[in-house]
Amino acid sequence: MDYLPIAFSLVAVLVTFYYFITRNHNFFKKHGILHVPPTPLFGNMGPFARRQMTMPDLLAKTYQLDPKAKYVGFYEFFTPLIMLRDLDLIKAVTMKNVEQFPDHRPLVNKKVDPMLAGMLFMLNGDQWKDQRNMLSPTFTSSKIKTMYKLMSECAIRFAEHLSNLPEEQHETDMKGLLTKYTNDVIASCVYSVSIDSVKEPNNVFYVYGRISTSLATFKKSLILLVNRNAPWLAELLQLKIVDSHIAKFFYDQVADTVETRQRTGARRPDILQLFMDNNKKREPEKQMTVQDMANHAYSFFFGGFDTVASQTCIVAHLLAENPDVQERLQQEIDETLENNNGELTYDAMHEMKYLDAVINETLRLYPIATFIDRMCAKDFELPPARPGDKPFTIKAGMNIWIPVSAIHQDPKYYENPLKFDPDRFYENKTVTNSAAYMPFGLGPRMCIGNRFALTKMKVLLCHVLAKCSIKLASRTITPLQFEKGVFNLTGKNGFWLAIEPRKSSYCFSTVSASAVPCN
Repeated sequence: MDYLPIAFSLVAVLVTFYYFITRNHNFFKKHGILHVPPTPLFGNMGPFARRQMTMPDLLAKTYQLDPKAKYVGFYEFFTPLIMLRDLDLIKAVTMKNVEQFPDHRPLVNKKVDPMLAGMLFMLNGDQWKDQRNMLSPTFTSSKIKTMYKLMSECAIRFAEHLSNLPEEQHETDMKGLLTKYTNDVIASCVYSVSIDSVKEPNNVFYVYGRISTSLATFKKSLILLVNRNAPWLAELLQLKIVDSHIAKFFYDQVADTVETRQRTGARRPDILQLFMDNNKKREPEKQMTVQDMANHAYSFFFGGFDTVASQTCIVAHLLAENPDVQERLQQEIDETLENNNGELTYDAMHEMKYLDAVINETLRLYPIATFIDRMCAKDFELPPARPGDKPFTIKAGMNIWIPVSAIHQDPKYYENPLKFDPDRFYENKTVTNSAAYMPFGLGPRMCIGNRFALTKMKVLLCHVLAKCSIKLASRTITPLQFEKGVFNLTGKNGFWLAIEPRKSSYCFSTVSASAVPCN
């Protein structure tokens, strides 16, 4: 048997494959743009893909190449992209020149994950504009306020559970508990379903929500990377983030609720009701379809089930590490209750300045979105990255990243940036309004659900801290460390903390949402 033709064929295949995976890896060298030299296949993503680094640490490494550079180059596997460092350029891309940078780069293949691809974040062009206009009235402060009672019922029930944990369970992994809270809030405020996931941990909403939303596993992170960087392969292998039967379940929940309310005239202060009310104000051809409603309803699960739970875990961990901050926050909560006859109203909660400062500082140190991105729709010229460099024209179709976590921890913008210091935000609106602070993005494509997420976090923290104190436990890893190679911030070995009932605390009623001192 002649092995020579086989050997030549094998070499040809290997050469072709090598060319394919490295064909763009001279891009930044050719244009004289500072970058970390890429490796075959991985580009600059190798340390993350090999689970050697977290995504924030990986981006920080590139961001710190040159403090004077306005931007640097980065290779997302095969794809060269520009990482912006200069705040004026960031504002130019996200706010001043929105028409030239209108969209995100697709995260999933529409043919593989139609429900996920139909969420507002994933939409592009005119479709995004139309759906954003339909959704905007749903997320005003007044509309979030109508759902506050539903959130409070979940938070009161959850805080009551924590305060009554048996002594042997005082040390607990907060992530598992807090996903039950976020599940109950979403089920109630979005899908009109009342659930107690602490008592019923196997309810279908919680089981399906946990399966379909978590990117805190290496497998799910890998599937997302394939969808983003090789959509043809994701389609070939049918690599879904949301399984078909789960997507059908969430669609059926919306379709059945909408049909029942249209038929009976029943109403409830939740997201679906706001969708239906907004439809009545629009021409039939401009209304949301039931599929649109189902897609946007599911976005609360995908965007708020795991991420809000993780973010609240981080707040709890930082409060345990900084008992002086926790004590000051509890004092503000107690004073708010005393000044409002024991009632935690929506308006009273949003007047709590130190609570705001604690959450803002947490989102600065550990933002939900490690980076935000924009796709270039029309050629755009950037100034020279460094003195002596040439201007660079971003071509249509090229991706831009804005490294949120790296900017939030840059000493140029924040003194002692690695220190947890809520006072930097206390009565200091210039910080929160700065382009150097963007936990929910910037410009028209800023996260539309940020008020909902913040209210969900605030109401829980108020009720829990009114009844309990959070302490470091024997299994707590401090300082806080995160799992490597996963997209969602998740604590290394979990978020283990100790819960201690307060000696003098308030008792809440899920009926009135008011509180009286406990005996």
